[in-house]
Amino acid sequence: METIDNQLDQLIRLYANELFRYLYRLTHDYYLAEDILQETFYKVYSHLDSMEEVTHIRSWLYRIAYNTFVDYCRKNKNLSLYEDSFFASLQLNALWEPENTFFRKYQIKLIYKHLSTMKELQQKAIVLVDLNGFSYKEAAALLKIKPSYLKSLVFRGRRELKKRLSGEVKEWKRKN
Repeated sequence: METIDNQLDQLIRLYANELFRYLYRLTHDYYLAEDILQETFYKVYSHLDSMEEVTHIRSWLYRIAYNTFVDYCRKNKNLSLYEDSFFASLQLNALWEPENTFFRKYQIKLIYKHLSTMKELQQKAIVLVDLNGFSYKEAAALLKIKPSYLKSLVFRGRRELKKRLSGEVKEWKRKN
């Protein structure tokens, strides 16, 4: 039977780099991502005795990492849950024909504005699937919902964002 220390070492070897990249994409700060990763593995260590009940270890680790990130954001109001790279990663290029850097920054602000008005679960679904590249099954496991419901959330969220953004872009182009 493996000791808890051996289990933790094995998890760190298998998942630390992957989780670090995920946290770095969320924070855009190397040292902050390291700190949150360390806190994540501390939480993992304190729950290793209940790990036998976990069926999807990768999803479980990502859920702990994401929740640790959210806890950090709540404690430190200077970090947003949704950074610019999320908006840049959305596949909305068909709506935009950016002519300059200013317009791209304007797009990002619009996306942030509209995403922040959506339901929290829909926001999380879009972040996991579009930003972090999780499969629907993995994202559903992280959010503790059915994959079919997650697909619906993502589809409706994308459609709503495109609809809102399309109207704003047309209005902006009309004014300028």
